[in-house]
Amino acid sequence: MFVRQRTAQQEQQQEYPVPGQSSLAMNRSEATRSGWQRAAIRHAFRIFLAIILVFYISFRGKSRASHASVTGSTRIVAIGDLHGDHKNALVVFRLAGLVDAQGDWIAGSTTLVQTGDFVDRGPDTIVLYQWIKKLTEQADKVGGKVIPLLGNHEVMNFMGDWRYVTEEDVASFGGEEARREAWSKEGWLGQYIRTWDLTTIVNNTVFLHGGLHPKWARRGIAALNNETHLALNTMSNAELRQLPLFHGDGPLWYRGYAQDPERIVCSLLEEALKTVNATRMVIGHTPQLDSGHILSRCNNRVHIIDVGISAVYGGNHAALEILGDRVTAIYDSHNVVIVDG
Repeated sequence: MFVRQRTAQQEQQQEYPVPGQSSLAMNRSEATRSGWQRAAIRHAFRIFLAIILVFYISFRGKSRASHASVTGSTRIVAIGDLHGDHKNALVVFRLAGLVDAQGDWIAGSTTLVQTGDFVDRGPDTIVLYQWIKKLTEQADKVGGKVIPLLGNHEVMNFMGDWRYVTEEDVASFGGEEARREAWSKEGWLGQYIRTWDLTTIVNNTVFLHGGLHPKWARRGIAALNNETHLALNTMSNAELRQLPLFHGDGPLWYRGYAQDPERIVCSLLEEALKTVNATRMVIGHTPQLDSGHILSRCNNRVHIIDVGISAVYGGNHAALEILGDRVTAIYDSHNVVIVDG
């Protein structure tokens, strides 16, 4: 049985399991020695996997081209959470002048950044991932860029967390086992999405799903992406759940810039932006359901672009366009200039 909808607050309050203590009756010295041995084996194995991953990335770097930093993009379009709704996604992509009626790329050298959460809540998981892959290839041929970023729901599916998966989604894969295999490290979909970055900077704008707190900004954009790729390609589901990077204040789950009082978070935002040498941040994750519009805060230094595009959230349509320092919200019937650069 699959849960179709849960609130953002419920997601934010998700608890991460902590392994329980062993119930085996061992004396203290045996338990300590056994623990050391297991820890040493795990550590050695992770080093081995890390070395393999480094060589893998080195030899297949062109197929997993990182977009940690992109410069020279004349026009940037950012689109938020899609959550399994291809129909409304197509409306938004057309609204922004990215694709034609058939869903093919027509935006030339434009850079598109999608801030994660293609999956869950809706039925069109396969269609959306295949589509964004096609657009990436089409844009690349004409000098454009399509940069899909990881959302917390991509990572939740890597963890085996299916609480937001619909029955229609499962059926589209051919059943639970086929879906599980597709999302695995060896699966056709799992391999593809594991190449995605956690965050990127295009020109002077940093993009990610939830929000970049200063404690994570200090790691650096490239290091965050490398840590993410390493974790997703080497760790078990249980280990991923324990990783602080994927906890509530991590870049995929953090909601402070969208929800907390500006008197508290704007100084944190400024620190994070200064640390990564960016002038603004664009994030998704926290749906603006009351307005259905993009929310800009902290003197327009952060833009929250999750407007609830999926029908499960109301099917609201919006995209963010950045031309130089001019920032514009694109809606169905009108555009709103947020920053007149």
